[in-house]
Amino acid sequence: MSFSWENEWRYQKLKEESFLTKHILDKTPKWVRFVRRKIPASLQRTLESAFCKAFFMVFQKGTGLIEKTYKKDAQKHTFKSSSKKLRKEGFTAAGVRRFDRQAKNTVYKNLAISTFEGLALGLGGMGIPDIPIFVSVMLKSIYEIAISFGFGYTSQEEQIFILKLIDTALKSGDELRKKNDELNKMIDIMAETDFKNVSNNMDNNKKTSDEEVLKLMVTRQIDTSAEALSRVLLYGKFVQGKAIIGIIGGMNDVTCLKRITDYAVIKYKRRFLLGFKE
Repeated sequence: MSFSWENEWRYQKLKEESFLTKHILDKTPKWVRFVRRKIPASLQRTLESAFCKAFFMVFQKGTGLIEKTYKKDAQKHTFKSSSKKLRKEGFTAAGVRRFDRQAKNTVYKNLAISTFEGLALGLGGMGIPDIPIFVSVMLKSIYEIAISFGFGYTSQEEQIFILKLIDTALKSGDELRKKNDELNKMIDIMAETDFKNVSNNMDNNKKTSDEEVLKLMVTRQIDTSAEALSRVLLYGKFVQGKAIIGIIGGMNDVTCLKRITDYAVIKYKRRFLLGFKE
């Protein structure tokens, strides 16, 4: 194992700890406290349902459409070229930065899209109707990050990973640390085995390749991730449904997306580094 790999691994762990420290406390903005008592009890259930439908829509029919919004083949070519060069020249911190730059450039671009979308719909007083758009931009961001580090996203196995990533990124306190540890354990197993066996290996070391089991796992994880998103975006979607002041809610989308994509870069980078471990 080279010294530079160890340096990069330590740096990666520091980045992860920095994310956890930043989000370990659940900081509630003042405007959220103001609108909390005005929220209808049924709104969160409505949001959860809307997020579930949006995930199913994208996973089942929308991935091909999302791929038309970015240069997938060009990004895959960039990864292969950078990866080949890194393996040929040896592992260096400078070489790894090429992958970081590609991932972070996609994050900045998609945050800009989300900002425009959130402001426009917030100004028009649209809250719930923008959820399919938000989910599409969020998954587009994660897909491009995955490509930047050499990973796919269309299989049910990768969908489970993505959904767990989203759920974990939005947690706080002890639950954030617990779920982060679980995700790291999953990543470690993924580096050593076929991902079709990951979830069962984590529970009881049994293997499965049953497609129906995987399908059920995706469905359950969609429910969990939809609940996490609805809790974080609940108050923003309420005020986003009010013209003009809805801009505040629209910006809440951007804050949420940044948190998820920052975490996605950390997790895919971890998977990438393990692939180069000697």
